[in-house]
Amino acid sequence: MNKKQPPSVWDSLALVGQLGLTIALPIAILAILGNLLDSKVHTGPVFLLLGLLLGLITGVYGAYRLLKRLL
Repeated sequence: MNKKQPPSVWDSLALVGQLGLTIALPIAILAILGNLLDSKVHTGPVFLLLGLLLGLITGVYGAYRLLKRLL
């Protein structure tokens, strides 16, 4: 029986970088879009908060899909 080799240090660092980008990019992009929409429509931070929430949900779901593929 062949046992699976543990990932190398570089593979682990690549995974950490991928996870960081997978979580951070949707949050940042949707927060910026929410802020722009707030300034156009002259609402309070409604769309900014909505963008942050949707970005967080999207980022966590993307990280879940990435980790699910590896496990």
